Amino acid sequence: MLTHLRALSQSELGRRLSVATASGGLIWAFGTIATFFVGLILARTLGPEGYGIYGTVIGIVSILAVLAQLGLPILATREVSKARAQGLLGEVAGIGWRFFAMVAAASLVLVLALWLAAHIFPFEPAIASTLTAASPLLPALALETLVIGLMRGREMVIGSQLLDVLVRPLAFAALLLAWSELGVQSAISAQTIVVGAITLIGFALFLWRLPTNTSGRSQGVGLVLAAALPITLFEAMRVLEGNYAVLVTSALANTVDAGLLRVAIACSLAISVPISLQNIVMAPFLAGTHAAGEAQRLGLLVASSTVFTSLAVGIAVIAVIALGRWALPLAFGRPFAAAYWPFVVLGFNQLLYALMGPGVLLLSMTGHEQAVARAFVISVTAAILAGLALTALYGAIGAAGSMLVATALRAIILNRHAKRTLGIAPSILGAVRHLREHRASLDALPPSPPTAGGFTPR
Repeated sequence: MLTHLRALSQSELGRRLSVATASGGLIWAFGTIATFFVGLILARTLGPEGYGIYGTVIGIVSILAVLAQLGLPILATREVSKARAQGLLGEVAGIGWRFFAMVAAASLVLVLALWLAAHIFPFEPAIASTLTAASPLLPALALETLVIGLMRGREMVIGSQLLDVLVRPLAFAALLLAWSELGVQSAISAQTIVVGAITLIGFALFLWRLPTNTSGRSQGVGLVLAAALPITLFEAMRVLEGNYAVLVTSALANTVDAGLLRVAIACSLAISVPISLQNIVMAPFLAGTHAAGEAQRLGLLVASSTVFTSLAVGIAVIAVIALGRWALPLAFGRPFAAAYWPFVVLGFNQLLYALMGPGVLLLSMTGHEQAVARAFVISVTAAILAGLALTALYGAIGAAGSMLVATALRAIILNRHAKRTLGIAPSILGAVRHLREHRASLDALPPSPPTAGGFTPR
């Protein structure tokens, strides 16, 4: 297996992946530190209750922002990758402008809905006023995610990571430190300013060196939405999966427990860095490889990604178990020491995600959006039901444990679908089997003729 992975790294595709992964790894390392610093500032300044209110509002706005995206960020990466590979630069620019306009229009509708909901529904006064203040953040988040997807489609992987992973938290941290009398609403306002600026810079970079004439093949809005709506559904479920635990904890337990869980979730993002990095780097390569009909290479890319993320996340989980009990109160203060066990549970959830492989990314990049959407609906619904029961019994720990239900159930569904339709099992067991079978097929080939120097290449 290691021999075959080494052979991949020596190919042109392997070198491109290695450079992107290594560069992205450095960005993610510094970005994770910056994001951790942001969480530290917010937690220490707002306290468990204020941070719980902040997390509740951000969860609601994030879910609505995904609905405003209409599933277009992932579709943008795929369609831009295809058009760019075919040399249709005018179409690349056209995709960018059309998708930007569609997301902006949907965002405005949902901003109005959010504002009305904050004044109609019986929210706690602190949450209702914060939701109103967070309305401008909704379109900023939706458009930023779209722009990052567009940049990835042009293989601006490093640039998109710099903006989203590093520049954004650094700018947010700087604005938080400079803000006088920082509170929940002012923290959200600072985030809105930063995300809006990142969106404008990213879109300008995407359009850089593209023709102003956007003529070319143009799908109608109806056809675009037909392809994007399944993606919208599973993206909404994905964001709901990342936020429902805090919302349920806030409703069934209290905002203090919600604040503890919010810290645990924020810290668990450090464990998921290898997964996020591989998803960002691999997306355009999986789409392009599938479009070229290179099934064997597609399987090899998936297998190598699964092995890498499983090893990296496994090491991170060991570190969490060993150091988390000491590190959490040191970083965030003694009131957050109780976040340790939710943090450990979420660490094992990330490990399970890595071991089951990049099924979501593989099927999204190969035209199986509907299967992914179904899997997300089933798994997240099951997790929410489990969360309602477990949170009532065990508080933040139970809410964290319910997230394992979503990860396990979705992975089983998507692995079966990928095996049946693509002949690829993304899980770690499937990855090891694929690498062994491919190595055996290489060994079965007749030896290459010796070169003039007498060396027989392997």
